[in-house]
Amino acid sequence: MKITYLSHSCFEIKGQNKTILIDPYFSGNNFAPSYNGKPNFVLVTHSHFDHADAKRFDTTVVCPSTCKFNRSVSMKVGEKKSVDGINVEMISASHHQDPYPTGYIFELEGKRIAHLGDTYIDGVKKLPNIDLLLLPIGGFFTMNIDEAVKALEIISPKLAIPMHYNTLPQIKADPNDFKQKAEKKGFKVKILKIGETMEY
Repeated sequence: MKITYLSHSCFEIKGQNKTILIDPYFSGNNFAPSYNGKPNFVLVTHSHFDHADAKRFDTTVVCPSTCKFNRSVSMKVGEKKSVDGINVEMISASHHQDPYPTGYIFELEGKRIAHLGDTYIDGVKKLPNIDLLLLPIGGFFTMNIDEAVKALEIISPKLAIPMHYNTLPQIKADPNDFKQKAEKKGFKVKILKIGETMEY
């Protein structure tokens, strides 16, 4: 599969037959690259504008009930659904700025991928058998670098990619600092530049 970082907390995960877009943020985002992808569905973790810019896409949006889209699949924390043939689970997050913050685990081409959304460290729980973990490191609205390393110790993913940093003034963080601290603990981290695609 191909993983493309589209800035902030937004990723496109593209398999051979399915494309999933997570937490789109294009409108008003000077860091976002142009994006012409056609996702099979969009995952939105919570209602904030910098995670829920999904109305531009004519496709199903998976989201908590606090979000409103024309074609939405509403989920609750702990719920599992098959969306366009992909197994999706909504997980909890800790983000007091939003009434119902969430994250997701989904399975694509034999890999279990977790996106933690906006969360502080107290919202991080053990998650079994995570191949790829997408987690915030910017602090202020979410956990910071040191807390994100603690999150790796809780979840033990095979690979982690940092997100939610340097796109807003409050969330300045050095992803290389996170990478170095995580690797000292034995974890594998890949830093994606905005617009960069990696194969996994």
